[in-house]
Amino acid sequence: MASSTMTIRTATVVSNLRLCREHHRLTVRLTILGKATPGQFIHLSPPPRLVSGYRTLRYGQEPASAEWLTESQSPMLRRAFSIAGLCRSGEGVSVEVIYRVVGTATRWLASLQPDDQVSVLGPLGNAFPIDMHKPFAWLVAGGVGLPPMLWLAEALSATGRKTVAFCGAQSRDLLPLTLDSGAPPATDARRATLSAAEFTRHKVPVVISTDDGSLGFPGHIGQALTAYHENTPPPPEDLVVYTCGPERMIRFVAEFCITRGIECHVCMERAMACGIGTCQSCVVPLRDADDPEGWRYQLCCTDGPVFAAEDVIWDPVGKGSIGKT
Repeated sequence: MASSTMTIRTATVVSNLRLCREHHRLTVRLTILGKATPGQFIHLSPPPRLVSGYRTLRYGQEPASAEWLTESQSPMLRRAFSIAGLCRSGEGVSVEVIYRVVGTATRWLASLQPDDQVSVLGPLGNAFPIDMHKPFAWLVAGGVGLPPMLWLAEALSATGRKTVAFCGAQSRDLLPLTLDSGAPPATDARRATLSAAEFTRHKVPVVISTDDGSLGFPGHIGQALTAYHENTPPPPEDLVVYTCGPERMIRFVAEFCITRGIECHVCMERAMACGIGTCQSCVVPLRDADDPEGWRYQLCCTDGPVFAAEDVIWDPVGKGSIGKT
């Protein structure tokens, strides 16, 4: 079910920074936000007074020299974004999200400037479980699957887990990380280096891969994960893997872990119109031994977005899947 700490609040924009060609990091501040942990998400939209007249940018423009578009005839549904970072202080709660500009809603986000306001619904969904009995944790992220891994890396570091992050992108200019010029990512996927500031601050080394070979390991992140594991395989019972990104990628990671007896948790992505289980639009097929069919649909927004890898059915039509049947 939806989080009992969920609220709707109006937040103030603190900063909205471009990270790479298409990704931005938005930081907003609220006076209060319920208890939240890595893996959960928030829903963003224009505040009520702007619903009939919010602004967006033409693609690729910066706010300082923008030609503004008014989308007054285009009502905007809330959009779900994983929490990439959260900080509580005497001034309130600062929340970070990372987004890729792909359409009207994210163009609106890209137009936001300090002191602008947004409506925040959250926190929503469940969280990544952290097993204190397993000393090793690997985070596998592709594209916009990176944000929840940043906050998770912080949480794992605080518990003393030996953590490694695997980050994949199509190309260097689509990787939303701050690279350390003194420690470039290794082209050998068997080595993880402290080369990305967002992970280095938590003492988490990374393996970076790009599909076109423009940075780090040349190839997809699944190949990098396989190479690293072959060179440095912890005992399966000591390792837990967390993954988020394109479904094809997380399916690869899920299969990789299941065939090797490694615990794995996948953070799924679906279009979530409401975020609270009302619209029933974000279903994920999962095994259920209590159901006569052996499986059923659950909601990504309230039952997830984090699921145990062995429970997810990737081919619900034919009921073919990985792992147990």
